[in-house]
Amino acid sequence: MVEKSKKYYELQALDLWDFPTLIRKAREIQGITLEALCRDLCSFSMMGKIERGERLAGKELRDRILARLGVCSDGYENFLFHEDYLVWKTRQRIVNAIEKSDFVTAERELAIYEKKNGDYNLERQFCLVMRAQIMQKRHEDASVIAGLYEEAVKLTVSDIDDVSIKELCLSVQELDMILEYERCCRPERMASRCEEILVYISSEMFDTYSYVKIFPKVIYYLYLSMAEADRDWNRLLRLSNKGIEQLRTTGRMYYLWELIEIRREGLTWLMDGIENDEEGRKRESVQKVIDMMTEWLDALDFVHDLCGTHRKMETSCYLYQQKEAYCISDVIRRRREMLGMTKKALCEGICSEKTIGRLEANKTKPNIEIVRLLFERLNLSGEYQRAQIVTKDVKAISIVGEIGVYLNKGDYRKVEVLLRELEQYVSLDNPINRQYKEHFALKVKCGYGQMMNEEAVQCFRKIFEYTLPFEIVLKGGEKYLTNVEMQCLLNISICVGKSKKNIAFDILLKLCKQLEEDEGISEHIAAWEAIMTNAANIYGDRGEYNQSDAVGRKTMIEEIHCYRMNLLDLNLYINLWNYNEKRKKNIPLQQGYQEDVYLKRCIALCQINKNVRRATKLKERLRCYYQT
Repeated sequence: MVEKSKKYYELQALDLWDFPTLIRKAREIQGITLEALCRDLCSFSMMGKIERGERLAGKELRDRILARLGVCSDGYENFLFHEDYLVWKTRQRIVNAIEKSDFVTAERELAIYEKKNGDYNLERQFCLVMRAQIMQKRHEDASVIAGLYEEAVKLTVSDIDDVSIKELCLSVQELDMILEYERCCRPERMASRCEEILVYISSEMFDTYSYVKIFPKVIYYLYLSMAEADRDWNRLLRLSNKGIEQLRTTGRMYYLWELIEIRREGLTWLMDGIENDEEGRKRESVQKVIDMMTEWLDALDFVHDLCGTHRKMETSCYLYQQKEAYCISDVIRRRREMLGMTKKALCEGICSEKTIGRLEANKTKPNIEIVRLLFERLNLSGEYQRAQIVTKDVKAISIVGEIGVYLNKGDYRKVEVLLRELEQYVSLDNPINRQYKEHFALKVKCGYGQMMNEEAVQCFRKIFEYTLPFEIVLKGGEKYLTNVEMQCLLNISICVGKSKKNIAFDILLKLCKQLEEDEGISEHIAAWEAIMTNAANIYGDRGEYNQSDAVGRKTMIEEIHCYRMNLLDLNLYINLWNYNEKRKKNIPLQQGYQEDVYLKRCIALCQINKNVRRATKLKERLRCYYQT
């Protein structure tokens, strides 16, 4: 993980529920004036009222203000009132349809959105960008696309032609629009704008996941802006390597293929300039890296061909994908019904029973303090939009981020160290915190093979019950579970395995179906991909190989559409495992299937993901394959 400063973690620890205080504190931390923050978004007086809590900003304005302050909600559970939730759903349908080249749906939903919301600057800007994205994917008139981007960017950065980027306060989305505007309308300024943006984002105002969304693209556009004969390959190599490493660390794929190709091209140029030393060690060393880049590209190409997806970036839709959003009224109703709690019992001492009824019927929008108290009574965190832990300690926030990264890489020793450190900063008297810590500690034990599956099931069940009785999830009906509660169920399912009595497995499949129907796969991709990867594995263990292959392929496709790669290698390996099992049982096989080729590509994907543990196991299997 890249070390971050105290300033960075102070930003991440701000209370997202208390929006006025958040704005004020974030501005103070960043040294941003109220005038700079509101520029082309709203009036100075209106921004003052928002910061003082005298006026409630709409969701789109809140999101843009947060983005300009460097506060990103990615990875959080976001809770929206019904009206905002419906707008969010429409935007996500548009974004996902464009991403998947479903232009009929995209055009239809965009027309609906424009009719209802097109009079407001931010909504108008979204519509223009989406129109441009559709036309880009269709390879339509470049001059029209240029006009769309010019109009879009100038809605919130009106003086972009006259000022330096360093003088502005900009979101990642606005930086992207500037890149597209310069590329389409003023290509002669493309290189200088890329340099300006690189300087701008080098400050610590952006969190890791916001930074990695824009940095690789800037590098790629800088590369495109340089004439082939004039490319500064030494600098491009440094920048592309930095971009690749950040993508590998975060498990993201934004311009990954392009940066690997740039690095391979740059290393080939470097090779030509290396004079042979006595033993040829320098050239040999560079050639090894070139060969590795070639293997990585081959693995990525193979997965894209298998899934029917594009290896190169085609749109900027990923900047508008917003994850983990739920309707507040649905969460309260589902959680209340799960707990068998009456409206009267839920509202006692908080609000009237009538208020609960109107809230669940989407007929009222109570103040946020009432929502906070209702959430707490339902064993949900009332402190943050993020539902992982309850804390405002800046160090705790940093540790939680690192735990997720190192667990994905299979580095259990590092996770153990971080969990012990976490205990110093959070109260384990809080059941949400205790559930989080003990769940990951148990996951590490299972990763080491220190616990039998039967015992692990009971332990995960006990941890789950810190916030909910387990029997509740056995009942039918709609459900709302936190991320950690879902992870507990997932681990129970993994431990039970292929047994037909895998109740957790059945519950999770139903929950995934509910998520797909309510919001969509991409909006809950982190939980969905983990659950469905486990499903592919279990179907394979049960001998349902075709079902396993179908689920695994679908999971890879959805991961790629969300530019995530943490589980690509595992799903590809499950496909290989199914093939070998079918061969053993004389089941008709797909022609031209080569085990060693699959293994090499799985290993390459593990290397890209920095999953050393899994790569080592696969290398051993490849060695055994060649010995037979």
